[in-house]
Amino acid sequence: MIQSFKSIFIKPLFKSPTIKLAISSVFFNRPSFNSTRSFGSTGAYNSSMNVTSQIDWNTKFKSINEIEVEAQYDGPKFDDMKITKEFVEEMIEHFKKKKKIHEKYAYQIILTVRKMMLETPTLVDITIPQNSKLTVCGDIHGQFYDFINIFKINGVPSETNMYLFNGDFINRGSFGFEVILALFAYKWLYPKSFYLTRGNHEHITLAKNYGFENEVNTKYSKTMFEYFAETFETLPLANLINKKILVVHGGLSNSDITLDDIKNIYRFKSYVQADSLMEYLLWSDPKEKPGCDIGKRGGIGIGFGPDITENFLKRNNLDLLIRSHEVKKEGYEIEHNGKCITIFSAPDYCGVCGNKGAIINIAPDLKLTYKTFEAVGVRNLIL
Repeated sequence: MIQSFKSIFIKPLFKSPTIKLAISSVFFNRPSFNSTRSFGSTGAYNSSMNVTSQIDWNTKFKSINEIEVEAQYDGPKFDDMKITKEFVEEMIEHFKKKKKIHEKYAYQIILTVRKMMLETPTLVDITIPQNSKLTVCGDIHGQFYDFINIFKINGVPSETNMYLFNGDFINRGSFGFEVILALFAYKWLYPKSFYLTRGNHEHITLAKNYGFENEVNTKYSKTMFEYFAETFETLPLANLINKKILVVHGGLSNSDITLDDIKNIYRFKSYVQADSLMEYLLWSDPKEKPGCDIGKRGGIGIGFGPDITENFLKRNNLDLLIRSHEVKKEGYEIEHNGKCITIFSAPDYCGVCGNKGAIINIAPDLKLTYKTFEAVGVRNLIL
C-alpha cells in the first residue's frame, strides 16, 4: 500500500530496467529463471520447465539441506524437512524476543513454499468446510507485533481456523522478515487451510526501495533476499471463496474480464507489464463515480467505479469483491453498494496514520463478521 505514490515511487520505479521493459511491452527477451517455463491454463507450473532451471533449484535444495547447525544454536529446530506446529510456535516466540532462527531453517521454509507455489494456480479455489471459518486479513507491512496480535484475538491458524492473508506482507515496518517467514511457515504447515495472495509490494523493485532488501541483507544475507524475491513471483494473484467471493490485493480491470482471464495470467516473472490485468489486480482502487479513471498512484492501476464492480460480479456469477491495498480509518470500508470491501490489517500504519486494523471472519454460509483492533504497545519501527 502506498498513500502518496507519485511523489515517492514513480521516479525509482522507472529507473528499473525491468519496468522499462514492461512499459515497452517487451515480454520475453530478458533472461530470467522463469522466462523459459511453460504454463497451463490454470497459471500453475508445468513440468516442461527448462532443465537448467530445474537442476539449479534442486542443487539449491541439496546445498541448503547440507548446512550445518552449530551446537551452540539455541533456537527452534525441525528434522527431515518436516515442519511442525511446535517449531512454528517456538519460532514466533523467538521472533518476539528479537532473536533470529538459523539460516538453514529459514532457507528450507522459503524453498519449500516456493515449490508449493509453483504448483498452485493463479486463481485459487477455497472451500470453507462446515466446521470451519476463514479469516481474511489485509496489508501487514512488516508490523510483526500487530500481526501476531491477530492470532491472539482471532485464534492461531489450524485446519478449521483458516486464514487468507491478502498481500503486502513486507516493507515499511522493520519486521517484514519475521512476518513473511511466519506466513510461509504456516503455509507449509497447513497447505489446505492457510492461503496467501501476492500484493503489489511483493515485487523486487518495491522490496528494494521500501526496506525489505536492506532488512534481509542486514539480518541474513543478499542471497536470502534473492530467494525471497524469486519466491514472491510465484505467489497467486487471486482467491475464490466458495465460488462466490473473489479476493485480490488491488482491484479490477477496465475491460470485461472473466475468472478464466485471471486463471490464465502468466504470473511467474520479475516485472509487471504496464496496463495488464496483472497490474490491475495488484494496483487498482475503487472510486465513487461510475466508470474507470487513471489510477491515483501515478498512473499505475486504475480507479474502478461501482458499475465496473457490479458488471464484473454479474458476469462471473459472484456476490462480492474483497480487496486490500488502502489504509482505512476503521480498518475496513464497504463500498459500491455493499459489493466491494477493503480490508487493511496494519493498525496505526507507519506509526503515524492512527487507523485501526481489521479482519473479516467468513462462515461456511458466507456470513461476514468484522473485527477491528488497535495497534499493540510494542512499536513497529519503520524503515
